[in-house]
Amino acid sequence: MNPVFEWGIEFMRVLQDGVGAAGVDLAQFFTFVGNQEFYILLFPLLFWCVDRALGARVAVLYLLSVVLNTDVKDLIAQPRPYELVPEIAQVDPAAEYMYGEGYGMPSGHSQFSATVWFALAAWMKKGWFWAVAVVLVGLIGFSRLVLGFHFPTQVLAGWGLGLVVVLAYLVLTLPIEKWLASLQLEMQLLLAVVLPLVLLWLHPVPDTIAATAVLLGLGVGLSLSHRFVHFEATGAWWQRAARYVVGIIVLLAIYLGLSVVFPEEGESLYVQLRFLRYALMGFWISFGAPWLFTRARLAPVAKPA
Repeated sequence: MNPVFEWGIEFMRVLQDGVGAAGVDLAQFFTFVGNQEFYILLFPLLFWCVDRALGARVAVLYLLSVVLNTDVKDLIAQPRPYELVPEIAQVDPAAEYMYGEGYGMPSGHSQFSATVWFALAAWMKKGWFWAVAVVLVGLIGFSRLVLGFHFPTQVLAGWGLGLVVVLAYLVLTLPIEKWLASLQLEMQLLLAVVLPLVLLWLHPVPDTIAATAVLLGLGVGLSLSHRFVHFEATGAWWQRAARYVVGIIVLLAIYLGLSVVFPEEGESLYVQLRFLRYALMGFWISFGAPWLFTRARLAPVAKPA
């Protein structure tokens, strides 16, 4: 074992001994906060109930970050700690909700949490929210060390790559949005379909299938809803609450319900139907739900731009 890995294992052993069983339980909670399922609950909340543009930006940023993380992981192909020292894992790495499979460099939980929470902090422009974001991102990263799922260097790399993604977001968002807004609807739809498919073609693995599919559905839905729905995430508190409850029920029905009906990995048509399921999720968030909300008078209708 190389010296960096040896140091990492010893560091994690000291950390695990220090936090004890209660710390492991807490680490599982913060690992969930960095999981895909948590973001599935968060992004619709932002999009439907807080700020439509913010929700779209952060969701797209997260999805691109997922693709980048998967590409880098498979390029570096670095093992996880428990693959070298099995007893370092404090819970079953194969448990789906733990996301402990695949290569370890960089840590996806660390990268995605830095991407999402630092982007939100940049939007909020509040010192207290920056403090919350830093603490939360730190705890999510440390949870991966406590559970034995990543080496410290992998967590640091995840935080660093997340910061790079956020900096690129801050520099490029406005120019790209202005350029997209200047395009005809047909060209917007073409880009919304072609870009995710190219990213998938470059690296067709399960994680990129999910991320690029949601990106495609989200992009198509955003283009159409901007022209035909004119949804605004404002209104009374009860309208926002009702939107979230109704919207999330349908979203979870797509996410969980279709996963039961559709083929499992290795079966015929698994890839195609997995892509369809996640694309429907993106389309529901960006078009289907806003259309329903405006028709049901659960949201005010904005004037066309």
